Amino acid sequence: FVKKCAIEELQDSFFHQFFFREAGHANDETSAISCGRGGNSNPCDAGDWDGCTPIPGLAEVDVHGLGNVAVPQIKHNVSSVVEELFCRQIPRSRCYSASAFLDNRVVTVGGKSSNSTTLYRDVWTRDETFPRAFISLKPKSRTSQSKFVFDSSEAGAYFEYKIIKGNDDIIPWSVTTKSMGVDVSWIGRGWYTLFVRSVDPSGNRDVLFSNEVNVFSWYYVPPIPWGVLSGCALATLALVVGGYFEYRRRKRRAVMERFALR
Repeated sequence: FVKKCAIEELQDSFFHQFFFREAGHANDETSAISCGRGGNSNPCDAGDWDGCTPIPGLAEVDVHGLGNVAVPQIKHNVSSVVEELFCRQIPRSRCYSASAFLDNRVVTVGGKSSNSTTLYRDVWTRDETFPRAFISLKPKSRTSQSKFVFDSSEAGAYFEYKIIKGNDDIIPWSVTTKSMGVDVSWIGRGWYTLFVRSVDPSGNRDVLFSNEVNVFSWYYVPPIPWGVLSGCALATLALVVGGYFEYRRRKRRAVMERFALR
């Protein structure tokens, strides 16, 4: 139970600062544990400490059966780290494939499996170039503009974007294209940060995030709901007109009743 937080730190960039929180943010229950502190204290058992949560002022914890275990000084946001894990794509072993040298690349086409039971109809080449995403259209801060358009340094790439408000993911990594873009008119008032990365046909993604290039922070102001206001105005006008005619009707009725009594 002390190994489940063994996640390597990702590279230090503008985006990756959201992956961690400092040890000082540990909750009071964890920081108040009395076991494993040496001296006369007993070793910690399962349930006393999860092995991941930082404990301010404590570098090691004595865990029963393991001895002293180093206390991590950073609390990892595991869900964000998992979003950055991607499987490497490699071709399966094959024979009788065709190869060619095109545009300074070796291209392998088709082939058969080693036991000749499977016929491959795929194409493989090595792509070592990482694409770069750019925000070509973005809203102005403190306005109701809500449209984003992205572009990439490589043709045929699509985009993945996420929106963060404070430390919370409003939208996790989602897919869009250059023609579709992103419309965020549904979000509420406040400060937001959008991250976008490009994914080329080989599956390579942006590895660096920089402000105003593929990261943008802005304050969104929802548009004035003219439709709702117009509906309320029309409803109010209808009530006023209806009330006026009802008043006239009752007034005429009262006059007719007075004449009838005479």
